[in-house]
Amino acid sequence: MKKTPTEPTWKYERGEGRHKHRWKNDYAGFEPGDKGPVGKCPKSMTEDLATKILNQGVPYYDDPGDQIPAKIYTVYKGVIYEAAPTMPGISWHGYPWRGDLKGRRPLPGKIIKWLRRQAEQAGHGNEFEQWLNNYT
Repeated sequence: MKKTPTEPTWKYERGEGRHKHRWKNDYAGFEPGDKGPVGKCPKSMTEDLATKILNQGVPYYDDPGDQIPAKIYTVYKGVIYEAAPTMPGISWHGYPWRGDLKGRRPLPGKIIKWLRRQAEQAGHGNEFEQWLNNYT
């Protein structure tokens, strides 16, 4: 099935009772958590906006033959977001991404290149580069 801007393929789902990735600030960032930094989305991030952003993302597959992405990566206002499946192949939960966490694999160069192009087209290339500099 081919994605189109008017017909979302992927559904954003915060998840019942999940408030872990939200905070009172209107910018993306991180707070300390028991297992390391916790990504926080801007308070203005609505479910509709999250769905739109998700459907502009690029899928990442663990194995080339996989039918369902392991993650979806997207960019909004220069911030990289990662979405993990809540119901594999149906719905996704997203949060700000950072690559400087111990044990985390770096994003493939093709994904960074794609996200950079998206950020530049949206006029947020500088913010994207700043995010990469801060969190990789």
